Amino acid sequence: MTEKKNLDKKNEEDSHHNMDLRGTFMMVLFLGGLMLLSWFGAFILFMERM
Repeated sequence: MTEKKNLDKKNEEDSHHNMDLRGTFMMVLFLGGLMLLSWFGAFILFMERM
């Protein structure tokens, strides 16, 4: 019984590690770039009004 549980757990871990996360990575890069761009936009606007 414990061997079956260990096999099930191993299969679950294997499928978890083989997930394709390229879309997640691209979205994180996109959101980070958007945040960086908006920060620099606000900074430039602030510097122009000084």
